[in-house]
Amino acid sequence: MDAKLLALVALGGAIGAVLRYIIQSMIEPGSTPYATLGVNLVGSLLLGVLFGAVAAGVAVSEGTMMLIGTGILGAFTTMSTFAMDSVKYSEDSAVAASAYVIVTVLGSILLAWGGYRTALSLVS
Repeated sequence: MDAKLLALVALGGAIGAVLRYIIQSMIEPGSTPYATLGVNLVGSLLLGVLFGAVAAGVAVSEGTMMLIGTGILGAFTTMSTFAMDSVKYSEDSAVAASAYVIVTVLGSILLAWGGYRTALSLVS
């Protein structure tokens, strides 16, 4: 394990977690799933852009990938909160929980793909 890469992941993780906390703090407490949905969708888009740029030939160092991709975006997005929100909402409404899961999963995949394809097209 490379200590420098580990430090970059830790630094990025701290930045991403703080950004998510700030965003979630700005949203009404009762509407938490919107904050979680938002960070997961935006994070997926940004990771798609990063990977699209790399695929198009932009030179991105391993350290930058660890800092931004694994660290910042990995901590910014949140699978665990998404999972618990899904469980919580399934107790109130199976339809609302299902919609939340579908929008999050499909939206994240579509935005990652869109970001990837857009970056690939713009940079190539």
